[in-house]
Amino acid sequence: MAPISIVIIDDHPILRQGLVDIFAGYDDYAVVGSGACGADAVAIAQQQSPDVLVIDLVMPGNALEAIARIRMKSASMVIIVFTASDRVDHAINALEAGANGYVLKGSTANELRGAIVSAIQGETFVTPGLASKMITVLRRPSASKGCGAHLSVREEQVARLLMHGCSNKSIADRLNLSEKTVKHYMTLLMHKLDAHNRVEVVLAVQKWDQKNYDN
Repeated sequence: MAPISIVIIDDHPILRQGLVDIFAGYDDYAVVGSGACGADAVAIAQQQSPDVLVIDLVMPGNALEAIARIRMKSASMVIIVFTASDRVDHAINALEAGANGYVLKGSTANELRGAIVSAIQGETFVTPGLASKMITVLRRPSASKGCGAHLSVREEQVARLLMHGCSNKSIADRLNLSEKTVKHYMTLLMHKLDAHNRVEVVLAVQKWDQKNYDN
């Protein structure tokens, strides 16, 4: 099996080199590039098309914009944010931009590797302690977006097909997306609509429809 190609983007030289050295030491990984800013991330992702991109959030350039641009070009690339920021809004914004995982820099190398493996398998990974905070915030009545959520065009397309009983594979085929990307949009829909499963997403979208119709 070919090694997993990976790119490291971080503006701290010592940390960046440390990550490069760590992954270069694994037989199942091949480091194909590294950079120090958002522009580097976009350029290297385009040039190398790595399987995995590990990127800091707070660095020169707009990391969220870089993530979104990379995601638009590649639905399959695994993007892991590796950052010191434990702010819930930063994590949510990163996932909405297209990241597959959000890992805090206090994590070990094995934990970062575990996050990458989870993301490759189609899961959305968030460092457990921060994930708990996110769930608490998202479920607060005052913070819950519920039927007042704003859905992107793609999120609405996924929601409509879900309402018609389509499976993730069927949605992926109809929208020309990968199943992994459809799962990513499902995660976003559940967050935005304060839903815990597919059925609750459908019910929430129905309420969202009724609210927009009434307005």
